[in-house]
Amino acid sequence: MAWVKRLAKEYPLWAALVSVVIAYMMGAGFTIDETLVDSFPGPWAGFGLFAWLFIIILWAASSVVAHAEYLAHKYGEPYGTLILTLSVVIIEVIMIAVVMLHEENNPTFARDTLFTLLILMMNVMIGLPILVGGLKHGEQRYNLKSSETYFSVILCFVGLGLFMPAAIEPTYVDTYELFLILACGALYAVFLRIQTKEHRYFFVFEPSNAAKEVTEDEADAKGESAIFHIIVLVVVLCLLAFLSKSMAIVTDRSVKDLDAPQALGALVVAVLILTPEALTSLRAGLNNEAQRVVNIGLGSALSTMGLTIPTVLIIGLATGHPVDLALTPTQMILLGLTLLVGIVSYRRGETNVLMGMIHMVLFATFAVLIFM
Repeated sequence: MAWVKRLAKEYPLWAALVSVVIAYMMGAGFTIDETLVDSFPGPWAGFGLFAWLFIIILWAASSVVAHAEYLAHKYGEPYGTLILTLSVVIIEVIMIAVVMLHEENNPTFARDTLFTLLILMMNVMIGLPILVGGLKHGEQRYNLKSSETYFSVILCFVGLGLFMPAAIEPTYVDTYELFLILACGALYAVFLRIQTKEHRYFFVFEPSNAAKEVTEDEADAKGESAIFHIIVLVVVLCLLAFLSKSMAIVTDRSVKDLDAPQALGALVVAVLILTPEALTSLRAGLNNEAQRVVNIGLGSALSTMGLTIPTVLIIGLATGHPVDLALTPTQMILLGLTLLVGIVSYRRGETNVLMGMIHMVLFATFAVLIFM
């Protein structure tokens, strides 16, 4: 009975379910199809549909993150952040895969979305919390071993997955993609092992001058069953898969109506994916939890590369959709600069306002380049 009452209050789940049912009633399967969108008399109907889907998907994604946060409080670090980042990465994979299959002649969409996600994760999801946290608390401390571990693996993923494909001869692309799938899978599996077993303490920071305060949310989480939250999380993720395909079709139409850059579509997908998690990271910065900011931002970037690259390559090979992961020279410079600044900044185990401001300037550069 208690489950029924709690389920009735899962408004994002019901909103997503109603949206999928409406799409089905329109005669488009469980998603809105191109024929329906093309039948709109003008751009405003399409923009209205875009706004509706954007809000519902963002609300549903926020629900996924909320349930993942509950599980995070229940199981503690580093499992908590790992559950949160993996939930968001699943949303990423769903949305990118759906758009890939919809965009038959856009082999660079996965690359552009991955690049956009990395820029947002490593600049906004880390930079903004550090900036506001520094203004409020001054220097914020974290476990230096965590950032060193994250950056070493991220550098390997970015180098092999996004930089190296630009140097591979077309004859050997398929062979290299198979190697990349295996290499990313093996490296990510080893990282997960050290994060949850041998070197779990790398990703935890306990202030030396005070015992950790147990919040009311954490106390409630530890005393309650996780089954309900897991079930709702999985169901909402399934509904997001249907909504994502509708969003891909409507976004494609909206970008064409606005005569906007193609990269704007990738940015929309990235914002939808990351907004709930970015808000979690921002709260952590305001609460003087720099370790959680690092775990969320860098952990999301690492999981995105380690899981999304193999997934999109497998989908591409299985369906015959070509996937071009090689970054453009401009993308290489900006992402390389972001990584270099991150490595230099996170070498002391402390954050400050200047570090946050540098990352925000790098994000502003990315935003400007979209329209150039």
